[in-house]
Amino acid sequence: MTEMLQLHVRNLGPDDAASFRALRLRGLQEYPQAFGSSYEEERHVTLESDIAAFASRVAPHNFIAGAFLKDGSLVGMIGFVQQQKNKLKHKGMIWGMYVIPELHGTGAGSKLMQHLIDEVKRLPEVTQIQLAVVTTNEPAKRLYERKGFQVYGVEKDALRVDGIVYDEYLMALYL
Repeated sequence: MTEMLQLHVRNLGPDDAASFRALRLRGLQEYPQAFGSSYEEERHVTLESDIAAFASRVAPHNFIAGAFLKDGSLVGMIGFVQQQKNKLKHKGMIWGMYVIPELHGTGAGSKLMQHLIDEVKRLPEVTQIQLAVVTTNEPAKRLYERKGFQVYGVEKDALRVDGIVYDEYLMALYL
């Protein structure tokens, strides 16, 4: 918990691409059921390609936030993308939330989520933040509910990982 007091959250920039890639690959390995992408698909992508793709992930109204320990280690991340079509610009989607297991239960996830919510509230058009979480991930669902997210649906057979079928709760926070 002492480390939690030292946790710093900020939006990532292109200089953080290598750290982001390493953390994302770790998350894809440790929790394959929590992501639409797989480690097997993403491990072959070169760092150069990842750095180029990173620019679109942090375009205006899109961002990735990171949680850093005092020593500068990236230990958590969360992404946000705003819909671009005129009829959908009032919505944005959270993607890729991950905190290293060593920090589960310390409030790191809550701090990342609050940072994201605060950032999104600065976007005048966005009135709704959506996310999807596998129905078996009760700790994450509880975190999202504490932040005000509500379940508005369930997607059956949302992900298939190693022959196991996972359903996802569809959740939204109405700002």
